[in-house]
Amino acid sequence: MSKKNGSKKTKIWIAIGVLVVLGGMVGVILGSKQKPKGTEVDVAVVEADSIVQTVAASGKVQPAVDVNISANVSGRIVSLGAEEGDDVKRGDMLVQIEDEDYSAAVQQAEFSLRSAEASLEESQSTLNRIKQLHERDLAADADLEQAQATVKRLTAEVDRVQAALTEAKDRLAKTRIYAPIAGTVTRLNKEQGEMAIGATFSEDVIMVVSQLDAMEVNAEVNENDVVLVDVGDPVKIEVYAIPDTSFKGIVTEIGHSGLVQGQGTAEEVTNFEVKVTIMDQVARLRPGMSATVDIITERRDKAVVVPQEAVAVRSMKKEKKLEEKARSEENKKKGGKKKSNFDDDKGFEEEELSEVVYVINEDTAW
Repeated sequence: MSKKNGSKKTKIWIAIGVLVVLGGMVGVILGSKQKPKGTEVDVAVVEADSIVQTVAASGKVQPAVDVNISANVSGRIVSLGAEEGDDVKRGDMLVQIEDEDYSAAVQQAEFSLRSAEASLEESQSTLNRIKQLHERDLAADADLEQAQATVKRLTAEVDRVQAALTEAKDRLAKTRIYAPIAGTVTRLNKEQGEMAIGATFSEDVIMVVSQLDAMEVNAEVNENDVVLVDVGDPVKIEVYAIPDTSFKGIVTEIGHSGLVQGQGTAEEVTNFEVKVTIMDQVARLRPGMSATVDIITERRDKAVVVPQEAVAVRSMKKEKKLEEKARSEENKKKGGKKKSNFDDDKGFEEEELSEVVYVINEDTAW
């Protein structure tokens, strides 16, 4: 073979190679135009799991039983039977108020009673004598009536003085205050030597006795959430002072009247008081501690669970028309004559939106 023929064949092969490369590039470009590259997304497998609906709120820890100890009579405190933090039993003396004036009042009432009883006895004897004389017509009717009236008057006087003596003894007894329940003194407001103001309709609290073995959280729940809460709902409780620990609780009471904050302002909020009993025994809990509660209002087991990112809100009518339009355009490319009924977005605003879930179909999320 001559040198000239070899050079000619080489040029032919080079030309063929260039055409092949150009053809491949054109194919890639056309392919990329027909199938545009999509956005890569994470996928997850649908599974069955338990889901719960909760209502969150905050509040304060407090004893389920809390008794204010106050005086019914006024006087200076001469003795305290317990200090803050002491455990007391029912019937233990907690407070003693000076009793000299009340003791003197009892003695005076006793003297008055003895005097009234003596007068009544004397008038009764006089009445008996007049009755005997009247039977023999030796005493007038007026004398008999007067003697009977005197006996009635002095009988009433004895009853009055007896009532005064009972009242004086009661006031004397109230100078000593005893524990109405067994518990712990959680607050002491007065010291020995201070005045205790006794009143019937207002309290001058001397100390507070609480039963710390039964605690609860007094939480405030927003008006939009309280309608979801029922008595008996289980609760998860977390106390700020005891981190990384949660306690079990249960809703035991729901307030019927709202607590309005910022009334008449743009920040007005209405909450309802919800009491949550703490089921666990926790020695470290103290009244007044801040806590948060998660009230489980609904629970569903073995529910179909999907990632939140897979849920979208769509107009189903619009989605169907978009699919119809896409199929119509595809038919046109293939030479078909089918027309689309797609008419912009007319009527979409009248349709309620629906929640839909993306699913994988042929490596594409739809």
